[in-house]
Amino acid sequence: MPSRLLLLLILGLGLAQTPAARAQPRPARTATVLQVPGTREFCRIDEKGRSVLPSGRYVTPAGQLVRITHDPFGLALAPDGRTAVTLHNGVFTRLDLASLAAVRVPSYDGTIRSPLSNGSFLGVAFSADSKKVYLSGGDNGAVIIYDLEKMQRLDSISLNGACAGQQYADSFTSDLVLNEAAHELLALDRANFRLVRLDLNTRQVTASVPVGRQPFGLALSPDGRTALVANVGQYAYPLITGATPKNADSIMISRHPYGNDTKESREGTVVEGRQIPGVGSPLAPEAMSVFAVDLATNRVVDRFKTGHQIGEMVEGAEVVGGASPNSLAVGRQLAYVTNATNDNLTVIDYRNHRLLGDIPLKVDSRLDKYRGLLPFGLCLSRDERTLYVALLGFNAVAVVDVATRTTRGLIPTGWGPARVRLSADEKTLYVTSCRGLGAGPNGGAGFVAPPQGTYIGDIQLGSFQKVPVPTAAQLAAYTKQVLGNTFVPTKLAVNPKNPLPALPGLTPTPIKYVVYITKENRTYDEVLGQLREARGDSTLARFGVNCEYTLPDSLRGKFAHLRVAPNHRKVARQFAFSDNYYCDSDASIHGHHWMLGVVPNEWVEANSNVSKTAKLFSGAPGRRFPGSTGSMDPEDYAETGGLWEALERRHVAFYNFGEANETAHNREAWRDTATGAGHLVMEPMQKALFPRTSHDYAGFNTSIPDQFRMEQFEREFTKKWLTGRQKMPALITMQVPNDHGADVRPADGYPYRQSYMADNDLALGRILHFLSRTPYWKNMLVVVTEDDPQGGVDHVDAHRSLLLLAGPYVKRGYVSHAHANFGAVLKTIYNLLGVPYVNQYDATGTLLQDFFTGTPDFRPYTLERSDLRIFDPQQAMRRYDKTIDWRKVEKGPEMDDEARERADHYRQQKAKSK
Repeated sequence: MPSRLLLLLILGLGLAQTPAARAQPRPARTATVLQVPGTREFCRIDEKGRSVLPSGRYVTPAGQLVRITHDPFGLALAPDGRTAVTLHNGVFTRLDLASLAAVRVPSYDGTIRSPLSNGSFLGVAFSADSKKVYLSGGDNGAVIIYDLEKMQRLDSISLNGACAGQQYADSFTSDLVLNEAAHELLALDRANFRLVRLDLNTRQVTASVPVGRQPFGLALSPDGRTALVANVGQYAYPLITGATPKNADSIMISRHPYGNDTKESREGTVVEGRQIPGVGSPLAPEAMSVFAVDLATNRVVDRFKTGHQIGEMVEGAEVVGGASPNSLAVGRQLAYVTNATNDNLTVIDYRNHRLLGDIPLKVDSRLDKYRGLLPFGLCLSRDERTLYVALLGFNAVAVVDVATRTTRGLIPTGWGPARVRLSADEKTLYVTSCRGLGAGPNGGAGFVAPPQGTYIGDIQLGSFQKVPVPTAAQLAAYTKQVLGNTFVPTKLAVNPKNPLPALPGLTPTPIKYVVYITKENRTYDEVLGQLREARGDSTLARFGVNCEYTLPDSLRGKFAHLRVAPNHRKVARQFAFSDNYYCDSDASIHGHHWMLGVVPNEWVEANSNVSKTAKLFSGAPGRRFPGSTGSMDPEDYAETGGLWEALERRHVAFYNFGEANETAHNREAWRDTATGAGHLVMEPMQKALFPRTSHDYAGFNTSIPDQFRMEQFEREFTKKWLTGRQKMPALITMQVPNDHGADVRPADGYPYRQSYMADNDLALGRILHFLSRTPYWKNMLVVVTEDDPQGGVDHVDAHRSLLLLAGPYVKRGYVSHAHANFGAVLKTIYNLLGVPYVNQYDATGTLLQDFFTGTPDFRPYTLERSDLRIFDPQQAMRRYDKTIDWRKVEKGPEMDDEARERADHYRQQKAKSK
C-alpha cells in the first residue's frame, strides 16, 4: 500500500504541476544562420575603404592597391626587384614596384602598341638582366620577347614545327619558366599536351615532351634538373566516329552522348544511330595530375595523382570532380601543388618520387566542411617553412606553416586573388586579383564612361597589391578582418509560420515544389528600372512598359506606349521582387556554374578570359576542348558536385528543361529544336543530371523562339505530371534564354533587338499562367533570375540583375531590399527541400525570409499578350508550320481525365482481388 500511495502522490503532483508548466512562457527557439555581412547594403566601390561585392561579401585589401586591367592571370617580378609585369588577355601591365605606377600595353590612347595578337595566356618571365620579358602568346602558339626599356617587341618564337621527327601545329602557349642556367625557356603547349624547350640563342625548339591533358602550371626545381607540370584537363575529347569537315553538319547528335564516369562514357555507345567513342577513365594518369620531367633525358619520370580522387568518399559524399591541380611551388626536395577543387595542397617529394599527403586549408570551423576557397597561385619562402596561397574564392592569401601543415592566418585581398609573389628580401608580398574591387555602375545619370569601356568585363578592373609581410599580431588582425568580410553568424528566432525554414529542413513548409527559371544577360534597370517603389533608373529601362522614350527620336512616334516586358512588370508587382540582387557572374560561362551551385574554379576563370580558336579537326587534341558556355565541362566540376548532386544524395526528385546542353562548339540552328544544339565533340554531362534532362526542350539557341519552348514545356509537363502517372518532382530547372538578344530577323518576327525580350517576356507570362492553373500551384514557389547581366547597364552596379519570386506563399506587391545573389537563391532552394549546403556561398547566403508569408494567396497569374508592333508570336512560329492556340493557352493546362482515372482505379482493384 505505501508504494501505491507514493506512486499516486507522485502522479498527482505531476498532474497538478501540468497547468502551471503550461502557463510558463517557453524559451524562444533559435537557430544560428551564417550570412554575408552586407545583407542590408547595395554594391559599392570604395578605393580607400570597404567595398561591397555582388555576393554581399566585403573586400578591404591590405597594403597599397592599384587598379589595373581585369583578369591578371600572369605575374612575374624582375630579378632586380624594381618591376613587375602582369599578363592579361592580349594586354600586359608594367608596374614600378616602388611607386606602383602602372603602364598598360597597349595604352588606351594607342601611343603604345601591343606586341600580342590573338590574346595571351598565363605565362610571363623576366630575363636575368630584368630588361626583357617573355610573354605567352596563347592562341598564336608563340612566345613573345619584349624590351621593357624601349617598350617594343623584339621577337616571336613559335612552338609549331618539327621536333625529333614529329610535326606540331596549332600550338597554344600556356605557362612559361626561364631556365637561366641552360639559357632556355620552358613553355607549356596546352593544345598539344606537351612541354616545349626553347633555346634562347638559336630561337629554336630543342625538345618536346608529352605531358598530361591541358597543361596549365609549370615550375622548375632550384637545381634546374626537374620540371613539374600541373595538368588541369580531364579528357581528350573525341569527335563522333567518322566525322569529317564535309559531313560534320549532317552527322551531329542532338545532345550530350552520356553521363560522366559511366560505362558508356568510358567505353563508348551509340546515340541516334551514330557510333560514339568513349572518353576513357577520369582516373587516367594524364587526367588532373602532376608530371615530373627529367630535363637531362626529356622523359616523364613521375605521374602523380594529387588531391581527392573521383569515386572516393569525403565527409560522407562521393567525389565527382577532379582535384584541378593548377599551380606549383618547388623547393630543394619538396614541391607543393594547389588543388582548387579540394581546398588543399598536395606535398610531393619529387626527389624520392612519392606523395607525402595533403595540407588541408582550414580557415574557420563553421566553414571548413564546405568547399569554396579555390587555392590558385602560390609561392614558397626561401627557408621553405612558409607558403603563401592565393584563395580565388575567399578573397584572401592564406599563410601556411609547412611543418605543422596548418593555416597561420589570412591576408585580405581584392576580389578573386590569382597570383602571389614574395620579394627577394622577403619583406613584401605582391598579389594580383581578377576583379579587384568589383564593377560599379556602368550607366545612368551622372555616369562617365571610363577609358576601358562600359561592358561588365571591361569596367571591372583587376588589382595589384603591395603588402608588407605581416607580423604575427598583424596577421591575427588581418584574419579576423577576412572572416568578418566573408560571413556573420546571426542568431535568429525560429518562426515556424514562415514558409522558408532558417536552415535546411528545420521547420515544416507548405512549399513542396520549386521551379527555378533562368534567363539571359539582363540587368535590373533595363527591365524594372521604372518601378518607383524600388531603387531604379527609368532612363535605362529600354525593356520596360511605356518605354518609347528610351528609343532613338526617329522611332518614338511609331512606338507610343511601347510595351516590351509587361509580364515582368506585372509579375514583379503582383508577387515580389528584389532591387538589391546581383549575379556573381560576368558572363554565361560563369553564370551557369554559379546558379547551379558550382563556384567557377581557376580553369573556368582563366579559360573563359582568353582568346581561343577551336580547331575541331586538328591533330592537337587540346583544340577540341569544349570550353563550355551553358554546360559544365568535367574540368569544372566541384569536388562533390553542385545542385544536381546535392539533390541526388538526398533522393530529392528533379528534372531539367534546357540547362547544361550547350557546349562552345555546338551548332545552334533554328531546326535544332530537340535540345537547341547539335553536338560534334563528344563531352559527358553530369552523371546525376543526364537521366533527368529533357530531350524535347530547346536550351540556349536564340534562333528558336521562346514560344516554341513554351509549347515543348507545356506538352511535356502535361504528359508527365498532369495526365500521366508521375508526380511533379520537387525541383524543375528551366532555361528561357531569348532575352539574351541576337541580330534582328524581321522575317522571323524579330524586327528589333527588343523583339527578343518581348518574346521572352511573353514566355515568362505563359509559364506562370500555366503553372498557376495546375494542382501543384498551391504548394509551389517559382524563382526567376538571369544567368548573368553582361548584356545591359545599371546605375547601381553592372552585376545587378533580376530576381522575381512568385507563388501562393510569396508576399503580394512586395519589394525586398535585402542583398541577394546566387548563394541566397540556392540557400532558399536547399532550405525548402531539406538538402544540406554544398559550398561556402550557399552556407553564407542571405536568408530571404522577408519574401514569404504564412498566409497563402492562391489566385492564379494571368498573362499579358505582347505588343505586336515589336513582336508577333505567330510570325515567329510560322517557319515551324505552327500557330499558337491562344484560347487553349489562356484556358490553362489539361488536367487528369476523370473517366480514365476511374476506370484505371477499378482495374487495379480488380487485379488485387485475384
